[in-house]
Amino acid sequence: MLILGTADMIAALLLIRGFYSFFIPEVIIYVFAAYLFIKALIFLADIGSIMDIGAGILLVASVSASLPQMLLLIFATFLGIKGLLTLFSGVRF
Repeated sequence: MLILGTADMIAALLLIRGFYSFFIPEVIIYVFAAYLFIKALIFLADIGSIMDIGAGILLVASVSASLPQMLLLIFATFLGIKGLLTLFSGVRF
């Protein structure tokens, strides 16, 4: 689960990359969008999968279009929180 949580965190950072105007190769963005789509299809039974599909669509759309920052921030926050919860769900104290 460590890999899934880390990948969710990276996808969240990719969603907000437009706020800071730095270049990230499109291939990386497409790889993480594909990751979100594949993960959503595997775990299709919950609402998080639907949000993953939405985040993947936004990642692909953000390559060629300027999207509302609030929408990107909402989905990035969702992915970030989901990634943190996934990372800490496997921690044993």
